[in-house]
Amino acid sequence: MIERKGVRIGVDVGTVRVGVARCDPDGILTMPVETLIRQEDRSDIDRIGEIVDEFLAIEVIVGLPRHLKGGEGVSAKAARRYALRIKTLRPEIRVALVDERLTSNQAHARLRASGISEKDHRPIIDQVAAQIILEQALEEERMSGRAPGKEITLEGSSAQ
Repeated sequence: MIERKGVRIGVDVGTVRVGVARCDPDGILTMPVETLIRQEDRSDIDRIGEIVDEFLAIEVIVGLPRHLKGGEGVSAKAARRYALRIKTLRPEIRVALVDERLTSNQAHARLRASGISEKDHRPIIDQVAAQIILEQALEEERMSGRAPGKEITLEGSSAQ
């Protein structure tokens, strides 16, 4: 059982699109919110701040794309920078990184199982991946009794 009450926002950071999902205040159900297009002016990050405010979120969970063997590449560094930008925008809430290996594959499988054709995946795949990231984080919290992931802090940030 999750002790902390409050909406969490899940974020799947891509190079072109960002999927956003949320959970209910009890941390039981997750649902897609929207897909954002990455912007040079960082208005996509501003929109995440608006979503945090709209749902009175207590936490943002950002997926950290690792290689299958656990290493990190360019995408992981980009996700860390993105998470730090969210934390800078909303320093009052917890922002954490969680491992997101294979979430895109799981998202495609989930959509296929729902009867959605492959050609119709693109507009929603990122939201479904964000949902899976959030579900994994909530499960981690239920199993451990602790807030999930590695927290991003503004001083000595883990978003190197």
